[in-house]
Amino acid sequence: RVLFKVTNDNALAVGATAICAQADAGRGLFIDSNLAAGGYSLEIDAEQTTTNVAKIAAISTSGTTLEISSVGVLTGKVVDITADAATTGTGINMSMDGLTTGSALAIDSDSSSTGTRNIASITQNHASATGATTLALSADAGRGLFIDTNLAAGGYSLEIDAEQDTTNTAKIAAISTSGTTLEVSSVGVLTGKVIDITADAATTGTGINMSMDALTTGSALAIDSDSSSTSTRNIASIIQ
Repeated sequence: RVLFKVTNDNALAVGATAICAQADAGRGLFIDSNLAAGGYSLEIDAEQTTTNVAKIAAISTSGTTLEISSVGVLTGKVVDITADAATTGTGINMSMDGLTTGSALAIDSDSSSTGTRNIASITQNHASATGATTLALSADAGRGLFIDTNLAAGGYSLEIDAEQDTTNTAKIAAISTSGTTLEVSSVGVLTGKVIDITADAATTGTGINMSMDALTTGSALAIDSDSSSTSTRNIASIIQ
């Protein structure tokens, strides 16, 4: 049954508001539902197709426009969006053109658990979607992607697990002139390797392939060591 019902029953009354609540102080609306396995505390059944279903118009400054607090030991989802019939639409759209030092999206997890997990996960789950890009980043200025990992004995800062066997795994398409296309800088007292390539199953393949057909005074390969050490060493070593 319905304990309270307000009905605007004329489809032509497009300027009407069924319920209007105004509060010059205190809360505008408070809902307290107490049955653990009960229905929704707030449910909207909307028939709008070309207009918005819900709207929050706020003048927030240091406050929060929409706060969701889930204090239970959660095994479900805080926010669940299902729009499986969408085609050219967008799941979440955000515009924050006045940003200075803020962030359009911030995710913070301070869990001490050593369990394997992802802080953020994006999955393209259909094998036929060959034209899809799982994550696309575009930056008209500044850095495109920055990774800062701080555990000395931690895992890889960047790891790619690829199943491609007839196509390329990684690609850098640059228009570098006086810049450097790929810079690797290792500032620690290194006893390991700066670059380590292992392809022990290769037969007719090539370990490193380089083409620089327009060279004039440049070099296809340049190795420079300015060490003052008197120890016996090789600047380059090739072992068959």
